[in-house]
Amino acid sequence: MRPAAAPATDPADLAEWAEVALRVPLAYAQRGVSLAQAALGGARRFEELRHYPARDVVDAAHGTRFYYHAHGGAQRWGADAPPEHGHFHLFWDGPEPGAHVHVAALALDARGQPLRWFTTNRWVTAGRWAPAAELIARLPAFRLAARGGRLAPLARWLTAMVQLFADELAALLRARDAALEPHLRQRPAEQVWEDRTLEVLSATDAALAPRLRRLGLA
Repeated sequence: MRPAAAPATDPADLAEWAEVALRVPLAYAQRGVSLAQAALGGARRFEELRHYPARDVVDAAHGTRFYYHAHGGAQRWGADAPPEHGHFHLFWDGPEPGAHVHVAALALDARGQPLRWFTTNRWVTAGRWAPAAELIARLPAFRLAARGGRLAPLARWLTAMVQLFADELAALLRARDAALEPHLRQRPAEQVWEDRTLEVLSATDAALAPRLRRLGLA
């Protein structure tokens, strides 16, 4: 069986997403705010492991959600890696509590610049596990909206990032499943998905400028 490919996105749509990805950080910067600061939603303190916002951003219309938080960046990526301020977790939401599906995480540095995309084992965010093929097929429909709130521009930016990096995310999700495959041959899936020694399963660069150049948009 051939690996699932990310469905092609119309070039005109990519150009629009590129504009969003560039315009939103610029608008925040003009107000003296970085994307990393905007992600805190006005909170005065940034506490490790706490969700920002506390109840997540839930987009019932599109069946998605996201939140921002931080934990163990130096230990996870090593002392030589650019310091991580925090990361977004992006999900397809479920029809009932606990049925969400993790798509990917997007890490930022303290200036709000995207550092990397990464995937995690199920225990990290709980919810339902979905194979890469299912998630890749749904990437073109992934949208986030925070209607009428201060996080609305940030939700549009995250949507743009998903669409602009759809090919990279497809490869990332296939690598995630490949990382678990040898473990799944030896143990039941429920044991593997809850194995605390298996946390980050795949990662790839999320720098925006090189991606736009590869797409012919910069």
